[in-house]
Amino acid sequence: MLNELEQLAAKIGRVLHQADTLAAENQRLRAEIERLQAEASQLRADREAMAADRELLNIKIEEAQLRIQSILDKLPTASDARQLDLLGDGKRATSEGTQQAPGEHA
Repeated sequence: MLNELEQLAAKIGRVLHQADTLAAENQRLRAEIERLQAEASQLRADREAMAADRELLNIKIEEAQLRIQSILDKLPTASDARQLDLLGDGKRATSEGTQQAPGEHA
């Protein structure tokens, strides 16, 4: 009977040791879960901030595109009579379609 009690006490000791090990592992896992939840929360906040930044940048891009289009619309086209003759070729051309050099007389 004493031998059986010693075996039972040894088994109870092993079970208690295993329970302590499991409790420590459980506590470690709970701490890890809390850390991961905090990290996930921070990542969500970062994602929301980046989405807001992206939306702001999209608005700025659209505004810039509208300004650029407005500037382009104000520029004269190739067929526009208001276009500047930067080389002055139109003033030097003769009625026959040939050009006179400066100082040359027809």
